[in-house]
Amino acid sequence: MTLYQKIPTTSARVHPLAIGAGGVLLLSLVATAAIVGWMPDAHRAGEPTVTAPVPATAARASSASSAAAAVGKAGRAARPALAQLAAS
Repeated sequence: MTLYQKIPTTSARVHPLAIGAGGVLLLSLVATAAIVGWMPDAHRAGEPTVTAPVPATAARASSASSAAAAVGKAGRAARPALAQLAAS
């Protein structure tokens, strides 16, 4: 008669680190495929979305004129306020 039982040495469970390693591997494969261009992309079907470059002088001129217009509007809005302060 035996008084002891055999200790089970195998398990049907998957180790948590193996699950994590599989997730990292899958994520790396998907990221690599996206970078290399193996994955389909909705933007590639039509025309390219890149616009023509704007010359630097035109960009500076348009930003300078819009900045001057904004300053001019702010200056005109501040004048009545200054007149009210001076009157009181």
